[in-house]
Amino acid sequence: MSSLSNLRNGTYRIFALGEGIAPEAAILTATEQGVTLAGKGAVPEREQEWRVERAEGGSAIQFPAQIIPSASLSYKEPEKGERGILGPLSDFPTRVWNIEPLPIGVIPEPFVIRVPDTDLAVGISPIKIFPPQLGLQPVGAGEPQTWAFEFIRE
Repeated sequence: MSSLSNLRNGTYRIFALGEGIAPEAAILTATEQGVTLAGKGAVPEREQEWRVERAEGGSAIQFPAQIIPSASLSYKEPEKGERGILGPLSDFPTRVWNIEPLPIGVIPEPFVIRVPDTDLAVGISPIKIFPPQLGLQPVGAGEPQTWAFEFIRE
């Protein structure tokens, strides 16, 4: 599947989808401590706005959405066989992701945010802390975490 096949460059609010997850309560959020999930209205809206741009090798998911240069959703390089973690926002290098739609015909359309050339994707950490943390999870270990992209503006 190709990255961003059904998304255009622009500013988005990104919601976690899945059984038992209320999308309004699970929005990808940038904080001083890193990237987490928060509910609508729990933080200023601008902390939940991400710029999605096609980039060499995939797509960048950048924050803040309207400032260039900006930081990007990032991760530590995972070592083979180990789970990676989703690190704090990082200015360099800009990380790229494959944003892959799942062809299951539901609305909102679910996407998997995958590390290029790996079987790792962004998921919600199984560690029960608040606010929920994110981590890189193997795609083959059950159903991958899916995300909905709500377009806000160009």
